[in-house]
Amino acid sequence: MVKAGRRSDKDGDGSLWDEVATLKRERILDEAAKLIAERGYHGTTIDAIAEKFGATKPFIYYHFKSKGDLLVEICQRGTVRALQAADRAISTDGDSWERLDQFVTDFTSIALESHEYVAVYFREEINLPPLHAERINKMRKEIDRKLTRLLEEGIRAGKFKVEDPQMCCLVIAGMVSYAFAWYREGGRLSTDQIAAQMRRLVRNMVT
Repeated sequence: MVKAGRRSDKDGDGSLWDEVATLKRERILDEAAKLIAERGYHGTTIDAIAEKFGATKPFIYYHFKSKGDLLVEICQRGTVRALQAADRAISTDGDSWERLDQFVTDFTSIALESHEYVAVYFREEINLPPLHAERINKMRKEIDRKLTRLLEEGIRAGKFKVEDPQMCCLVIAGMVSYAFAWYREGGRLSTDQIAAQMRRLVRNMVT
């Protein structure tokens, strides 16, 4: 018999506990990203994050060992999602235009939905531990390689006219990523409208 209030993986409670823990981690990350984007890494304390979350400092430390761990999680979040978007675009069916459109749409959505995470990465990368900074940088280079490959395939298929696909890749990635600097929730354009404009800009760029 399992006593009331005790976790029981056997009875299927484990998955529920895991889901609750994941939700709590996500909420902590969201609040931490907002504060760090607003105040900077050094200007943000665990106390401030706990207060914003309506919790105690030990509660934050239960889910994250340190403020540095929080920064690592925040900084790698958008990069991981962008790499997944690049993988989907490369592996999906469709011609070069369709795959490029999908990549730009997904990449733009990630940059806008995670704009505070992206802002923290660009502004606070210098505060990342070297090994973590190197790992994130490798993921970013892998995104560039995949996008460059997509552009080169379009060139070979006669779809794109790009003189330097590597430079074109960097311009596309930079243009979309930098949306964190000007995007405002509830602004003049919706995320779908911004993604549509990004697609048009990129299509002009590769023709």
